[in-house]
Amino acid sequence: MEETNKKSWAALLVEVLTSPGAAFKEIAENPRFGAAAVTLTVINFVFAALTIPKVREFTLLTLENTPGLSPEDIEAASAFGGGLAVGGTVLAAIIVPWVMWLVIATLMKIFAAISAKEAPFGTLFAVGVYGYVPAVIGGIISSILVLNTAVENIKNVSISLAVFSSAESGFLYHFLTACNPFTWWSLILWGIGAAAVMKVKRPTGVIIYLFGLWLVFALIIGAVGLLNVPAY
Repeated sequence: MEETNKKSWAALLVEVLTSPGAAFKEIAENPRFGAAAVTLTVINFVFAALTIPKVREFTLLTLENTPGLSPEDIEAASAFGGGLAVGGTVLAAIIVPWVMWLVIATLMKIFAAISAKEAPFGTLFAVGVYGYVPAVIGGIISSILVLNTAVENIKNVSISLAVFSSAESGFLYHFLTACNPFTWWSLILWGIGAAAVMKVKRPTGVIIYLFGLWLVFALIIGAVGLLNVPAY
């Protein structure tokens, strides 16, 4: 009877958004993530692939507006740069989620070790997979925006808070590029999931830990952005 009450992986992908506490409790007890991981990767790939024509057009437009390039140079660079951009888009769509899940699982495992809590790495990886759903939603929205934006304005497409910045360089702008509401949503879900795995009543500590690490990352992104600011 207990076996028949288990929710499917598809149902859990939805429930992490509507009732994360209950969903992650079940994921902690039955950490099956293979089908969910493949599904999220495929969705990520499909929507990234839809933007490939726009990526090619943007690459060509950028080359055409680069001073000092002859038509022959543009044609050669377009073939190479376009292929590189397309390949990078596809590879990123496939590889980035798995790298992110590995990193998040590792960070949660470190927190568990510091807290002296039992938390199997495979179960934390499952939490990383299911908690990534908001990030995938953000990627879908971003792809739709790219598809409906003029090629010359693609570089301005963003779902981060940087879209509200009047500047396009400097520390604040680059810091805001890391301020993505969908990333924050995933961080909260990962905190809830990690707490469920460690059997902690409140996820506050894990969430603060993850947001603290995110803040360090965002500050580094902002600092790196200063390197691109011209000196006066």
